[in-house]
Amino acid sequence: MCDLDDTLVVRAPLFRRWAEELLREEGRPADLVDWLVEQDRGGHRPRGEFAAALVERLGLPGPVEDLALEHDSRIDNSYRLTDGVRSALDDARAAGWSFAILTNGPVAAQTRKIKAAGLDELADAICISEEVGHSKPHRAMFDAAAERAGTTLEGAWMIGDNLDADIAGAHGVGARSVWVPNEHEWVTFESGTEPDLVADDFPDAVRQVLESSGGAAPLSEQAARRARASY
Repeated sequence: MCDLDDTLVVRAPLFRRWAEELLREEGRPADLVDWLVEQDRGGHRPRGEFAAALVERLGLPGPVEDLALEHDSRIDNSYRLTDGVRSALDDARAAGWSFAILTNGPVAAQTRKIKAAGLDELADAICISEEVGHSKPHRAMFDAAAERAGTTLEGAWMIGDNLDADIAGAHGVGARSVWVPNEHEWVTFESGTEPDLVADDFPDAVRQVLESSGGAAPLSEQAARRARASY
């Protein structure tokens, strides 16, 4: 099970590229990029507030709601898998693992990101909080992932960047976890949860999962029954 934003796809370079293009299009000084990055807060700031800041500082035409929607659409459609992610997923698949995406957010936005990155063709299950009806760390997200992937949570792992949503959520359903930390000063964690493992990036997280499990994925109950019946 894998988080999307800042796990499978690192958002920061995508946003910086968008910011550079915006300033170039609007004829604004390139050194405002850092200001835009600060205002965005890694995507955690409400989009309406962010768009309003752009209107005020850059004099961009409103209405603010339209500007926020345009910004989100351009960023979402720019999503591409971060280097090494596809090969790491291939390694996991070759070892027998299923792959599920668990992401908090609205269906429209998260679906745009997933499709832009080509993850819709790779994932065995996709769980978006708005559609599931609950957000991580609620166990409904994890139960839905296992059900849609045709397996169980026994022996499952969760890889993500958020200690409260990803790591605490995983431990709440008995799954093991790998934390991929990001240096976001605007994000604080309150659960006090400790991950089982800590990784430098997603490929490193997959490598550690494969090493910790001896490479092979745990058998689903259905597969286990088939294996027992063969003896």
